[in-house]
Amino acid sequence: MQPKSIRSFSRGLAVLSALNLHGSATALALARETGVPRATVYRLLQTLIEDGYIGRGPADDRFHLQLKVRGLSEGFEDEQWISTIAGPALIELTRRISWPCDVCAPEGLKMVIHETTHRVAPLSVDRNMVGEELPILSSATGLAYIAFLPKEEQQTLLGLLAQSSHPRDALARDPAEALRLIGATRRRGYGVRQSGAIWPHTGAIALPIRVGRRVLGCINVVWMARVVSPKDGVSRYLEPLREAQRIIERTLAEAKHR
Repeated sequence: MQPKSIRSFSRGLAVLSALNLHGSATALALARETGVPRATVYRLLQTLIEDGYIGRGPADDRFHLQLKVRGLSEGFEDEQWISTIAGPALIELTRRISWPCDVCAPEGLKMVIHETTHRVAPLSVDRNMVGEELPILSSATGLAYIAFLPKEEQQTLLGLLAQSSHPRDALARDPAEALRLIGATRRRGYGVRQSGAIWPHTGAIALPIRVGRRVLGCINVVWMARVVSPKDGVSRYLEPLREAQRIIERTLAEAKHR
């Protein structure tokens, strides 16, 4: 049995959408645009005010959006760049080099694989990688992420990692060594890992995905460590990975300015 829709919720979304289109508007203008009765519009607007999504000007009868409404789009923005922009670019990259690639984004004190080509890569040795967690300071992806953060964000993240009791974050409790590793990654221009405790059978290189000063996440190439050395991996796959990075960042920049 199909569940019944909630008409008042639909009307609330219509009013919020109309207000978002204009930036600010009177209840009368919103009622005319949406076709929702003015008395209902007032009740919906009052609910949105109480929930912190909109405000009302003290000197006029106009309503406007509050900062909280931006939170409604943040998850979509992050998912959108991964699924519609980065995903296709990495499919094309895997088609060229045959090794699998991942799209990773930060979640708390770790990186998480959100999209991968492991399922289609001819040379993949792993499956079901979506949702796998990567440590910040001992993965190519994590190093590429933290190394290219703005300095203040980098220092905050390092401080939080140093307070973590998780074994994967132990390196953060040696600030000199952590900063040396981060600095080397920044100068090199990419994160790199060969073997390691978590995935001893693979190596990887990774690059950040940036929009302005914001680092959205990272993309990587993964290979079998017994087949490809770090030197060979960088020599063969860094430039194709950079091409994918440039395509993703250019598309993101164009989308932002539309």
